[in-house]
Amino acid sequence: MKRNILFALLAAGCLLTHTACEDGKDEYLSDFSTILCFRNSGELPLTVYKTGENTDYSLIVNKSGSALGTTASIEVDIMSDASLAAYNTSEGVNYKALPGTCYTVDNTSLQFGAADMYKTINVSLVAEQIEQYDGTDATYVIPFELYSASDSVNAQKRYAFIIPSVQVLTVGFENTGFITTDDITGESGTETITQSVQMPVVSLWDLDCEVVADEDVLDQYNAENGKNLQMAAEGSYTIEVTPFHNDSSDATVTITLDKSKLSWGQQAIPLRIKGTSNSSIPADEDKSTCIIGINKTIPRSELTQIPLSLDMLSSNATVDYDGTGLAGLFDGRGSGLHWHSDYSGTIIDAVYGHYIDFELPAPIHHFAYNFWTRFENANGAPIKTIIYAGNDGSTWKELGEVTTEFTKGDEEYDSNVFSSDDSFTYVRFSVTESKGGNVCQGGHWNCGEMQIFGK
Repeated sequence: MKRNILFALLAAGCLLTHTACEDGKDEYLSDFSTILCFRNSGELPLTVYKTGENTDYSLIVNKSGSALGTTASIEVDIMSDASLAAYNTSEGVNYKALPGTCYTVDNTSLQFGAADMYKTINVSLVAEQIEQYDGTDATYVIPFELYSASDSVNAQKRYAFIIPSVQVLTVGFENTGFITTDDITGESGTETITQSVQMPVVSLWDLDCEVVADEDVLDQYNAENGKNLQMAAEGSYTIEVTPFHNDSSDATVTITLDKSKLSWGQQAIPLRIKGTSNSSIPADEDKSTCIIGINKTIPRSELTQIPLSLDMLSSNATVDYDGTGLAGLFDGRGSGLHWHSDYSGTIIDAVYGHYIDFELPAPIHHFAYNFWTRFENANGAPIKTIIYAGNDGSTWKELGEVTTEFTKGDEEYDSNVFSSDDSFTYVRFSVTESKGGNVCQGGHWNCGEMQIFGK
């Protein structure tokens, strides 16, 4: 069955009682009782998608003039080679006619009744035939011309050139890459996350889309970004896909999480579109994957503040002559009361940048912090911070990454909760990018005050 994928060109203007061929509709009324023309004339670019079915396009012929209540007739012809060559010469173009195997045309002899203001003809295009003419030097067209032995034809709007361009119709995720979602709290029950799969046109079919979890997607992300994210545990989630319905352009992927089976902390569900129920409509390679980031944790209100002291703090880059050293993290907020990392550019750690380590008085599973910028300004405020956890001060597991946009001095940021199935007694607060530059390459950062919390 031939279907129209994109183009229903019966614009509202065509349905008006007093439709004319152009804005200056009175131009010919005194001379001609009936004037016929293409409603859309000249070049008509058309995207033809490869779907296994033909693409239908509607050409509209309008009737106007001073005697709209009369009958009229017209032929919609394919231009001959000679006519097309003459048109090319007169207009300075290089059109070539597509062969008849690329399309079919019905109802080319149009009869207008007294009440008819427009008529349509259907052009059905065959993408697989047209495709072989794409990418050539000439502009391949389906050239139409209006001819009437009994009625007048608008000379300026008697030609229509459909210029088809073939594309493969694909589907893809609306959002790709790593997708951060709201924290998951609670140890029981379920929670759902949805993502959208889209196609660039309205679907003419009830089309199934297959979406699966693919660990290879996560492995590639980890390798490219220096991460070690783990997949959510098997059995902790299900994936359901609502199909593309006729007259819709998207399908919905619903991920249902079983909170009792999720691990504490960060994990991920990497998704891949494997294909659709129509083999002619594959997944867009650039939009075929995404990674759903999940953080299972507890409400921040359940954490208890852990008082800071010098004996639990260490750093690889403390400056003693700017601020009050590590004591600046907990000696109050005020002018000169801050911690500052080295800004000589000589202390470089390509992985951790400049960091502060916290040795905790007891093991915890959940961690959060409050941070204030330097009292005077935010010139050295963190932009990218990574939170690590460990138990020996040298082996670290990433708990999460924080991006901040500080704009002023003494500005506060309260973090979310970072969690881990394994307990930990050390936390590394690693800043890799700040308003003082790329810290991993010699930049610096500072802090006006910190508070930490745990459970």
